[in-house]
Amino acid sequence: MANSIVKPFKGVVSLSYKILGMGTNEKPKPPIFMLHGVIGHKDQLSGIGKTILNITRRTVVVVDQRNHGDSPHTNSHKYTEQAADVLHLFERLGARQSTLVGYGMGGRTAMAVALTAPEQVAGLLVMDMSPISIPVDYENSVLKLLEGMKDVDFKKADVLSKAKAEARLQLKKFNTNEAIMSLVVSNIRQKPDGTFGWICNIDVLLKHFKHWMTFPECYKQKVYDGPTLFIGGQVSDFIPPDELNIIRVMFPRAVITYIKSAGHCVYVDDPRSCLEKMIPFIRSNHFRTK
Repeated sequence: MANSIVKPFKGVVSLSYKILGMGTNEKPKPPIFMLHGVIGHKDQLSGIGKTILNITRRTVVVVDQRNHGDSPHTNSHKYTEQAADVLHLFERLGARQSTLVGYGMGGRTAMAVALTAPEQVAGLLVMDMSPISIPVDYENSVLKLLEGMKDVDFKKADVLSKAKAEARLQLKKFNTNEAIMSLVVSNIRQKPDGTFGWICNIDVLLKHFKHWMTFPECYKQKVYDGPTLFIGGQVSDFIPPDELNIIRVMFPRAVITYIKSAGHCVYVDDPRSCLEKMIPFIRSNHFRTK
């Protein structure tokens, strides 16, 4: 990928990213861009991203979406904007066509990019997310968790470990899943003034909650006809079987597979099985021509 300076489009932010490694194939192959879920950041995907890099020898880029990680905080959080941010990043990095891997909210951002600019997406891989619905219990639990995060008091913390411990204690009534809580508290950082706080923009995520909880209708009339793989957790309700026919209207080449005993966080619950499905798909992605 070529480095270039690109003037940002109106309303688009320059996303923070990390290139885990450059491809080593003799013939260039599409780079892989990985997008995290809500209350996530690029480092959460770095582990599985490095494994993909080592096996496929393709360039892997992990990305912070707007209002998350080291990317700019904005006063809005909509999929149309998130898709534009990613397309702008493609241009900044000189990536004419890429494979997109997205988890949860990042999966919907990846879908939005593919439906907006199908000619720039060599392959689409979505982990446990549908463009149709969201489980009601998940919607309620995330809303309560975000509200709880907003109220966390870090005043007693003088080191990062204490800040994380304090957050765990105060958020225990909203979520008792250790894996999820570890992902949540990884968003705590020390600020320039020495205090501790969240790197995700909780205020805007709450303000625009309905926007990122719902996949926009404008995309449901579009089609991405490139290679598409949905990986769901077998004990998750995020990709209901009765939505598969509707999904294939937007993604005609979609293959949907489930990982036994995995929940919503499939790449954490069973990373080996997840990779066994991801790697062959990614290897099959090549630059597409019309």
